[in-house]
Amino acid sequence: MHRTENGSKFYMPSLYDILKLTKTETIYAKSNPGSPRKETLPCSDGPSPPPGGGDAPPVPKCACRVTDETKSASNRGKTGAGVTGSRTGRICERRKEPALPAGATNPGLLRHIHNAARYRLPQCFEGACVSLKQSAQNNWVLGHSMSFSSVTPGGYKVLLSYVDKSKPIGLPYFVMEAAPGGQMSCEIRVGPSQGTRATVVAQMADGQLYSFESILDAYFNNFTMSIIGVNREFIALHYLQAVTDQISLGAEVVARGQASELSSLSAAARWSGDKHSVSATLGNRGLDVCYARDIKPYLTVSSMLEVGFTIRRAVATLAYEWHTPAWTVRGSVDSDGLVGATLQRALGGNNAQLACAVSALLNHPNDKFRLGFGVTGSIV
Repeated sequence: MHRTENGSKFYMPSLYDILKLTKTETIYAKSNPGSPRKETLPCSDGPSPPPGGGDAPPVPKCACRVTDETKSASNRGKTGAGVTGSRTGRICERRKEPALPAGATNPGLLRHIHNAARYRLPQCFEGACVSLKQSAQNNWVLGHSMSFSSVTPGGYKVLLSYVDKSKPIGLPYFVMEAAPGGQMSCEIRVGPSQGTRATVVAQMADGQLYSFESILDAYFNNFTMSIIGVNREFIALHYLQAVTDQISLGAEVVARGQASELSSLSAAARWSGDKHSVSATLGNRGLDVCYARDIKPYLTVSSMLEVGFTIRRAVATLAYEWHTPAWTVRGSVDSDGLVGATLQRALGGNNAQLACAVSALLNHPNDKFRLGFGVTGSIV
């Protein structure tokens, strides 16, 4: 089954998603086998909350954040179940995992254990957006984005990124997004060694540091480890072991300094095959179960169940993905009455540098409907 990496920690525009990295022959972890599907996500407005997932503390109010009423069908984590970092608002990036020795059975990162199912969720958005990426030969990319929306902050944004295309892993890596209003997001990733990745993500708003997180990932032949620190609020330790080629087991420990009673311990497991994946996380805060299966070469369905023990709430979600080399359709419906769908299509053929995206989101309980349209172009 195709599974795509979901490690993006914060909102980035579609210019960031169409950033092309050089193709190399390498061994990828199970959570990122290098899916050949091409797609372009719509623009986003403002940075997203830190990737604390269900275990993250409440995020302070900020004008650059998307309001709760406009959240997408893909914004899960309502119950507090799952592991830290697994609840990103958008899946906007395909990270390259380090090359491993031949015969290695690496399970990928624990925070990406549910990617096979969650990647099928539509990335809904509202309003209109036009984006343009200009790529230079010196590894720098300059992007421009103009968004229009009646419910979320819009306007002009600029994106500056750097990636070393001459290296198979594309490191060092740097990306910065800035808006005239003073909002700015910055991510820096380096590889201290062949099997390690160090990432720092910072977000600024209203002239002050809004969010800061640091992540260290270590890849070994048959297991991975991660250390995640967010806003001096908590630190999370991840471990995921490949027991066999199909079975992986892991655990997470979240320690808090100021609110020790909110510290948590979770266990995780995944059983994956060529056409299916079953993953689950269970801890003192909740239960999260995900299932994904390839029905046809072009059709994948998934289901997700989240149960929060502390808030006594459960949410079930069904999703599907219908894809071809030229377009991708995703749809989902959950037990909260949220129905969403997106259509992403390349214009002018498979190798075109122009793409469009259409989004629709219906909230039955609130009787609200959101429609979005985005166009992304690339100048190489």
